[in-house]
Amino acid sequence: MNLKTSFILIGIIIAVIFSCTKPRVYPVEPKINFKEMSLGNMVDTLGNEVKRIVLTISVEDGDGDIGLPENDTLPGFDTLGNKNLFIDIYNKVDGVFEKIELLAPQYFKTYFLEPKGQDKTLTADFEVTMDFTGHKDVETGEFIPPFDYDTVYFEFYLYDRELHKSNIDFSPTIPADTLGLITNIDSQ
Repeated sequence: MNLKTSFILIGIIIAVIFSCTKPRVYPVEPKINFKEMSLGNMVDTLGNEVKRIVLTISVEDGDGDIGLPENDTLPGFDTLGNKNLFIDIYNKVDGVFEKIELLAPQYFKTYFLEPKGQDKTLTADFEVTMDFTGHKDVETGEFIPPFDYDTVYFEFYLYDRELHKSNIDFSPTIPADTLGLITNIDSQ
């Protein structure tokens, strides 16, 4: 057997080995994970000081039915305010984390995604920008700016078009005055 024939034979064997590996199968329920977030102090268009958070979330879904149509409402989502991504913020008060009741909840409608072809598996990253001006304390009615928060974290989950709820994931717990980029150490 000459050298050229040997290389061709080795190439065929390698191709057969790699073609036999099974594709990764994802469940039909979406799985989400914190990827990273960027935090900064900004001024909005009205001149208000805000804390801007850009949260990046990784999503995996076996049947790829993530996101809602632009001008459509699907049954079931009418009870969810036609939103499918839900983010809550928690602040540490006297050593205990409490959910902050924001005047404008951080609930979002994600882009309609529909994978083409036979394999409907979807893996994607969602980037969500949120500006926090603060909130009113439920008990006292006092306005609390985000710069007065202590330590915070975000909790988030989403629904796919079949109303399968994803797992609930969390950002790292950080001091509220943190600025810069926070990444998921596990994903590196």
